Amino acid sequence: MANKKSTSQASEQKSRKGKESLLRRLLGIWRVWPLMLVLLVLWSLIAPYYVYSRFNSEQPVARLEFESLGKDWYLASVTRFPECTVENYRIQGDQWQLDASFLKWKGIAVLLGADSRVTLDRLSGRFSVIEQAQKAVPSLHDLKPETWFAFGESLVEGADSFLVDTRFGSSTYMSINPQQSYWVYKTEDALIARSLQKNQTLMEDGVMTLVIDQSCADSAPNILEIFARQWNWWLLSAKQLF
Repeated sequence: MANKKSTSQASEQKSRKGKESLLRRLLGIWRVWPLMLVLLVLWSLIAPYYVYSRFNSEQPVARLEFESLGKDWYLASVTRFPECTVENYRIQGDQWQLDASFLKWKGIAVLLGADSRVTLDRLSGRFSVIEQAQKAVPSLHDLKPETWFAFGESLVEGADSFLVDTRFGSSTYMSINPQQSYWVYKTEDALIARSLQKNQTLMEDGVMTLVIDQSCADSAPNILEIFARQWNWWLLSAKQLF
């Protein structure tokens, strides 16, 4: 009888310890939740910043190639870097123009190592002759990435920010030649463009080699930027529900 009582007490103690252990685990989780919530809010505010690309040197942001659709009309194939996505747009004119938005930091942001950012804004067709431009209907295409809030404008517009130095635009344009491939680069404070033959052939030891330059592997986004873009997409999806 005493043996049964001892076994029952041991079982009760074991059960009590198990409940106490579970309670400690739950309390431990609840202690962490406020920190996780703060980190989640901070990341939601920072994510749109990483949707912009870095510009610390001369780096490619886009490649443009054109196919003629008739007089002064072209199908523009735009490859974005570092995402390496391709989109097509119809533009009118004998020149193309690409606009971008730059965001530069100052003060403590620079000391903390924040990189200035750039994002493509607009692709448009233009005419080199003013009279033609005045008669034509502008062909404009919005290239801005959609973010769950306007990161640059919210920091800059209407106030002298102690973090943001300036938010400004830069453009580059060149004449359209369907045989050319146009590369657009970001520098420290502007866009520049270069044109190359679309298909280059090299002769070496009597062997002809076709050179196709994609450059996607060399400009892949880092893990932080990939996660930021995905998180921004999740926030946009959630925003549409309300």
